[in-house]
Amino acid sequence: MFRISAMTLGLSLAVTGLAHAQDTAQAAHLEKLAIQEELPVGKAAGTYPSPPGWDKLPDGEFGEKVVRGYNYFVNSQSMSPEFVGNGLNCVNCHMDGGKKENAAPLWAAYMSYPAYRKKNDRINSYEERIQGCFLYSMNGTPPEHMNPVLVDLSAYAYWLAQGTLTGEQFDPAEMAIPSDEELLKGGKRDDFPFMQAYLDAGGSTEPKTPGRGYPKLAEPELPPAFARGKQVYEQECAVCHGASGEGRQVNDRYVFPPLWGPDTYNWGAGMQRVNTAAYFIKQNMPLGQPGKLTDQQAWDVAMFLDSHERPQDPRNHGSLEETVKKYHGGFSQYGKEVNGSVLGTASHPNHPNKP
Repeated sequence: MFRISAMTLGLSLAVTGLAHAQDTAQAAHLEKLAIQEELPVGKAAGTYPSPPGWDKLPDGEFGEKVVRGYNYFVNSQSMSPEFVGNGLNCVNCHMDGGKKENAAPLWAAYMSYPAYRKKNDRINSYEERIQGCFLYSMNGTPPEHMNPVLVDLSAYAYWLAQGTLTGEQFDPAEMAIPSDEELLKGGKRDDFPFMQAYLDAGGSTEPKTPGRGYPKLAEPELPPAFARGKQVYEQECAVCHGASGEGRQVNDRYVFPPLWGPDTYNWGAGMQRVNTAAYFIKQNMPLGQPGKLTDQQAWDVAMFLDSHERPQDPRNHGSLEETVKKYHGGFSQYGKEVNGSVLGTASHPNHPNKP
């Protein structure tokens, strides 16, 4: 049995116009594709399935891929600086190593792709979804198609998906080991190798994914307000994320993520939308106290966070107005005037620390 140690276990996640996207689209079964307009798509549920423990790690080379994928996930800023341009790790948005319900868990995300995304107006494989995270949430440069980082991250998600679906009957020795090319596609396809134990227990080939994404909130009674959000931030958030949203560092490594400024997600990330941030905050913040904030407080503090400058939207090629018109509007503050400044006119650079 392949074993891992605490030292081995150490840690995040995209969009390109690569030609293989067309191949993926042609190979996908269109009738099964989900329509994804934004990150949050789930609804709160009463119970959630449990992801597998490390005692369910498969032997050999695939187990090594899973562990490397986990390490990339929780320590992205240190392990893949060529692809990460800020102080975030994947685990900052996908909490508990990508296992936590209502925090965009990886097992559910893996089983949701290939899927059409309005964001880039095409069908995305799981690999392309990860590439999008590197470009926007990580303010970096997406690894190229078939890069080992993408393969390892996909292996980690695939293992979580197989184990979570199968539950107590999960035996990693019985799990099909896909090729790297197959791993990158995601699990929402007719030829996905569901485990026999899962099928024998009545599992569906179109599984439900409770806890997926961030559950939506109804729009608040009062319009989200910067001033009320500032009060919530100072009372509940600043102790970890800093008075100026700068995060907290130990030995030059962020232990609490920056929320605005040069080292956080850029204006193209899903989290820059006030509604998406509110959904995440309600279910997951303050850390260890999910649900503490009222819905109104979650909306208000999300408005406050996303009304500060951050790295530029990488889709901006010189015209703020055109970028706003094509990609923003609605709950995005990009291009709007806040405290006398139009957001997006003084944005920070994309991937400033690229080696």
